[in-house]
Amino acid sequence: MTEQDTRRRMFVPDHYRAPDPRALVARYPFAQLVSAARDGSPFATSVPIYFASDAPDETMLVGHLARANPHADVLDEGQAALAIFAGPHAYISSSWYVERPTVPTWNYMTAQVRGRLTPVDDDEEQLAIMRRTIVMSEAYNGSDWTMADAPEGKVEFLLPMIRSFRIEVERIDGVTKLSQTHPPGDRQRVIAALRARGAPEDIQIADRMGELDRG
Repeated sequence: MTEQDTRRRMFVPDHYRAPDPRALVARYPFAQLVSAARDGSPFATSVPIYFASDAPDETMLVGHLARANPHADVLDEGQAALAIFAGPHAYISSSWYVERPTVPTWNYMTAQVRGRLTPVDDDEEQLAIMRRTIVMSEAYNGSDWTMADAPEGKVEFLLPMIRSFRIEVERIDGVTKLSQTHPPGDRQRVIAALRARGAPEDIQIADRMGELDRG
């Protein structure tokens, strides 16, 4: 691996390296797709992106954009793509660290996938990607709605308005920064303070810290 390849990796401090970055991709599928036009102009779009199957070694991600989005026009065969899967994050006040005082910071969870993108324009392939997206999204919703339940003609009407893509995964990196380097007492103070502050992402980070402590 060249020095340039190494520099292009996600920065992941050893203490915070996610033990299972694929799980972060699956848990937080609403991602930022980043790629560049041939002239180097960067594009970024927020879209749901899922693994193409439930296989534990699946190396393909799938998703789609609106064709009206200029980003869809610059999707190119074999172009480098970056997908950023951002989980919850929370500001951590230095006042919460008593046993080992330090400066303020942020706790967060995120994953980055790097790979090669292939645009998908074939109707049947796009429908397959849409089915996968809906199955995964509805599972998260706890329901079993499918495209067959859509109003008659709606899918056919909307299909020309999207452009789908696949990403062949080359690398997945993840960070779970959850105050791992601090004493147990300070970690418990952080969890309690986050719960007291009470914003949704504060609670999520507190929950993840609790899960980490329980192993």
